[in-house]
Amino acid sequence: MGSCSILQRFQSTVLGLIIVLPLATVAGCAGQQASQPSASPTTNQPGSPSGSSSAKRLAVVLPGVPNDQSWDQAAYDAAQSLKAKGVDVVVAEAVSPADAPRVLRQYADAGYTTIVAHSFNFQDAVFQVAKEYPNVNFAWAGGIKKTGANVADYDQPFYQGAYLVGLVAAKLSKTGKLGAVHGFDIPVCHAMGEAMLAGAKKVRPDVQLVASAAGDWYDVAKGKEAAIAQAETGVDFWIGCGTGPVLGAIQAANTKGGYVTSYVGDMSSQGPKVVAANLIWNLEPLFSKMLDDTAAKTFSNKFYQLAIPEDVIRVDVTPAFKDQVGADTIKAIEDTRTKIASGEIKVPFVPK
Repeated sequence: MGSCSILQRFQSTVLGLIIVLPLATVAGCAGQQASQPSASPTTNQPGSPSGSSSAKRLAVVLPGVPNDQSWDQAAYDAAQSLKAKGVDVVVAEAVSPADAPRVLRQYADAGYTTIVAHSFNFQDAVFQVAKEYPNVNFAWAGGIKKTGANVADYDQPFYQGAYLVGLVAAKLSKTGKLGAVHGFDIPVCHAMGEAMLAGAKKVRPDVQLVASAAGDWYDVAKGKEAAIAQAETGVDFWIGCGTGPVLGAIQAANTKGGYVTSYVGDMSSQGPKVVAANLIWNLEPLFSKMLDDTAAKTFSNKFYQLAIPEDVIRVDVTPAFKDQVGADTIKAIEDTRTKIASGEIKVPFVPK
């Protein structure tokens, strides 16, 4: 990450409200500047195909930076994995909602056939530009089933992973009080806390859930304040929705004691003594499916819902906690994952 830390990035200038992770780079943090698609050292240049077929040209537009260990990095890593397999990939980072239409048009003009706008807050830009380019496919991270003739939406089914997290929480919590800290109490976030509680109850029927919203997706201090308030009621295990709230919960656990689950990436380096598990979002199968549907001309009005059955969502106990969590719980996580994948277990989605 160089000399600019994860926490510094989250305390930097905000690029607007984003449904899961609104990030910005720190202009002036060790001289690092927000990269634009025409001048980013981490992207291909638009219009410079790597020799792949036109249907295998993918552009990904990120609201934040690709090394955040969470939302943006999940998309960036998936894109780079596909690039290594021969897909022509370009990634734009730290794109504001106001600049999104220009970036989307630039990639459409350059011949990218599948353009993923990885933020809820890119909704207006996607639907506006999609009308101008009917032969280009666009996707956005809405999770609300809003689609169009050449616009797909994709779900964030983190609640399935949260159910597995509940098994870890039931084992590690000393008080039986579990905490959920969300940026906002929206359906995808609310469902995470409720699913963790449901999973934990399979092991400890007496566990309880305390949920609250920090009122911000990126403010670490607000997330820490919300988590500390929960700790004062006895909470000693947290899940979070939004990277700021989770970083805040990690800080709270460092101060008050307890355990935390990472948010859609491996954030264990931010709290090696408190981050007990990572909820991972593997976006490569999703992006690959979008490319396949573009090639097959079956992209229209798609709402993608890929989760545990497609190996898009998983939960990993961190190496430092494997002994503490124990082999029995780790096996229970794998057995439960298998049953969710087969449909034997239906994880409840509780939106409110």
